Amino acid sequence: MLYNKITPVCLYEGIVDQIMNLVRSRELNPGDKLPTERELSEKFGVSRASLREGFRVLESRGLVITRPGGGRYIREIKMDAIVNTENIVLNIKKSSILEVLEARDVFELKVAEVAAQRATTQDLKLIKEALDKLFKARNSQERIESNVDFHLAIAEASHNFVFVNIMRLNLSLLDEIRGKNWGVPGRYKNTKEEHQLIYQAIQEHNSKKASEAMVNHLKNVRKSIVKLE
Repeated sequence: MLYNKITPVCLYEGIVDQIMNLVRSRELNPGDKLPTERELSEKFGVSRASLREGFRVLESRGLVITRPGGGRYIREIKMDAIVNTENIVLNIKKSSILEVLEARDVFELKVAEVAAQRATTQDLKLIKEALDKLFKARNSQERIESNVDFHLAIAEASHNFVFVNIMRLNLSLLDEIRGKNWGVPGRYKNTKEEHQLIYQAIQEHNSKKASEAMVNHLKNVRKSIVKLE
């Protein structure tokens, strides 16, 4: 297997690109163990610090998993789900994203519940502004931005900085799949309706209703992501 020297421009990005290309070309496959840090550092011609930064990005994208004391591996997925080489990376990411959604099922329900209890007039205004932006969005990028603003505004309404930081991390982990999610037929229309119900529950300061509306929204997000090819 050929590993090329990395040019001294954004070294960690070069590492990320090369590992992803090796996965796409199927020179690296799900479940394969990567060489040691020392070996890869020599093969890429980079420091271990740059190598680790690259792996932090790969892990955040769900492409690589680190096993304590056991090295780094290309994330395993069901091989029968792969229909072509371009889908290899997407399916690895999808496996990781479903884990992110699993975490959302736990914490974002609580965020909605607490926001419904604590939301001020100003908080409600910011949530509504994000919702209005979603309804008026003219393209995928505007939809993505308004969706992020909506969920962050709800987290801010909880008046708990930990919830806000967790929400930011969660949303950043979903960046690469969010645009594809909008491509699922009917998803944009359904998202608007689901967000409207969440907002109404928070506006009414109805914690139970807000939590239930969020459960329904996240369930539908999961379903649409599973449909992605």
